[in-house]
Formats: sequence, structure tokens, C-alpha cells
Amino acid sequence: PENMNSADGDDFIPLLGPSEVAKSLGVSVAWVRDHATRKSPRIPAVKAGKLLRFRPVDVKGFIRYYWRTGDIGDHRG
Repeated sequence: PENMNSADGDDFIPLLGPSEVAKSLGVSVAWVRDHATRKSPRIPAVKAGKLLRFRPVDVKGFIRYYWRTGDIGDHRG
């Protein structure tokens, strides 16, 4: 299941938009964009011009990681 977005399989898993990711994380769309477009992104994103899309498996990985560490806050200063 971790490779559920693999090009090897016949199943197509649609990518998520920033608003869908924001809703599932309980944060703003701006927060999702910020954390996906920074120099060291916390949430991996697929970029097509100005569009951002997210693989469900990457969003799940983000949730698992930050659930374990207990830190999704912004520590820029």
C-alpha cells in the first residue's frame, strides 16, 4: 500500500489539491502552501507551474511522522 501511487500499477489514485489537504489536516490552505513550497518542504508536493498537488501517501506519511514527534508547529522564529 505504500506504493499506491506507483506508475507500475493499473490503479490510479487521484492527487489531492491544497484545499483537500488543508481540510484533512485542519489547517489553512496558506499553511499547506507554505509547508509545501519552502526550501525544505515538510509536505512533499507535485508542482506543475503554480499548481500544487499532493499524493495521498505523502500526506499520510506527513501525518504519521508529525503524530509521532508531536510537532507540526512552525519554528521559524
